Amino acid sequence: MPSDLDQTRAKIVIIAAISVFSTQFGVTVIAPLLGTWVEASGTPFIVAALIFSAFTIVSTLLNIPGGIISDKLGRKPLIIAGLLLYAVASALFPLSTEQYHWICVRAVQGAGAGLFFPAITALLSEVSSYEERGHAMGVYNIGLGIGLAVGPASGGILFDRYGIFMPFLVCVAFAFLSVVLVLLFVQEPKLRIERKGVGLLLPERERRRLTLACSVIFFGIGVAAIMGALFSPFAFAPENLRLSAGIIGIILSLMFMVFALVQAGFNRLMKRIGELILSAAGLFLCACGLFVLYVATSIFELVIMSLFLGAGLGAISLGTLTLASKVAGEGEEEQEWSGKVMGIYYTVFYAGLGGIPLVCGALSEVFGARLLFLAYAVLLLVVMGVVWRVSRD
Repeated sequence: MPSDLDQTRAKIVIIAAISVFSTQFGVTVIAPLLGTWVEASGTPFIVAALIFSAFTIVSTLLNIPGGIISDKLGRKPLIIAGLLLYAVASALFPLSTEQYHWICVRAVQGAGAGLFFPAITALLSEVSSYEERGHAMGVYNIGLGIGLAVGPASGGILFDRYGIFMPFLVCVAFAFLSVVLVLLFVQEPKLRIERKGVGLLLPERERRRLTLACSVIFFGIGVAAIMGALFSPFAFAPENLRLSAGIIGIILSLMFMVFALVQAGFNRLMKRIGELILSAAGLFLCACGLFVLYVATSIFELVIMSLFLGAGLGAISLGTLTLASKVAGEGEEEQEWSGKVMGIYYTVFYAGLGGIPLVCGALSEVFGARLLFLAYAVLLLVVMGVVWRVSRD
C-alpha cells in the first residue's frame, strides 16, 4: 500500500501537470486569434516579429534568475507568481487594441514562463526519487502536450461561439485553479540550505550531461518552432498542398497529442536505454518526420509526418528534461542549486524556441521552406551522431 509520503508526491506531480497544462493552454489559445489580428492590422514586419518573439525574449532572460530566486525563496512563490502572470496576461489580452499593447502582454506571459518553469521542474526533481524521475517528468509532459494540442482549436471555437472574452476567461480560470491547487496541496521538502559565495559547482561528468541535454533540446525544440513559423497557411502549405488553416491546425494538434501519448511508453524504454539514447532516438524520429515533410504531396503524408515529429519531440523532451533534473539531483547538497540548473535548461530551451525560427525564416526566404526542412533533418542527424558517440564514452 502506498505510504502517505508517496501519495503526497504523486499529488504534487499531478498538480504540476495541471499547472503546466494551464500555462500552455493560455499561450496557445491565443495563437490563432493573435495571428489573425496581426495580419488584419497591417502591422510592420519588425513590430509583428516583436509581438511573437516578446514571449521568448523575456522568458529566456528570466529563467536563470527565476531558478536562482526559487533556490533561495522556495519553489511555491515562483510557481504561483508565474501562474498569476499568465492569468494577468490572459485578462489583459481582450482589452488590448494596439500593436504595442500586444507586445507588452506577450512580455508578461514570457515573464510568467521565466518564473514558472525552472521552479516547477526543480520541485519535481525534489519530490521524486532518482529512479522515478522519468515518471514524474512524463506525467508533467502529458499535461504540457495536451495543453499545446487543445489550446489552438479551443481558442478558435470559443471565440466563434462566445466572443472575444470567453477564450481568455477560460485561461484565467485554469490559471487560478492551478494557483489554488498549489497553495492547498503542494508542500516543499525542507532541505534547502543557503551558502554564501557558492555558485553552481557541478562535477565534470554532470556538467557534460547538462551540456548534452541543453544541446539536444536547443535543436529539438527548434523542430516545433519551425513548424509554427514555416508550416503555416501563408508559407509552405498553400504553395505545395493548398491546405486550409483548419487542416494545418489539426495536423499540428495531432503532433502535440502524440507527444503526450508516448510519454508513458518512452519512460519505460528510457529505464532500459538511458536518457541520452532516448534523446538521440528522438532526434532521429524528428529527422524522419522532416524527411517526410520534404517529399510530402498528400495529407496522408503530413499525418505520418506529425506522428514522427510528435513521437520525436516526446522522446527529446522526456529524455533531456529527465537528464537535466537528475543533474539537479536530490538531497540537500544538490537541491540547493536545482532551480539554477533547471533555469539553465529552460534558458537554452527558449533560446532555441525563439532563435531558430528567426534564422530558419530568413534562410527559407533564400532557399525555400522545403529545402530548409531537408537541411534541418540532416542537422538533426549530425547532432544525433554526436550525442550517440558521447553516450558510448
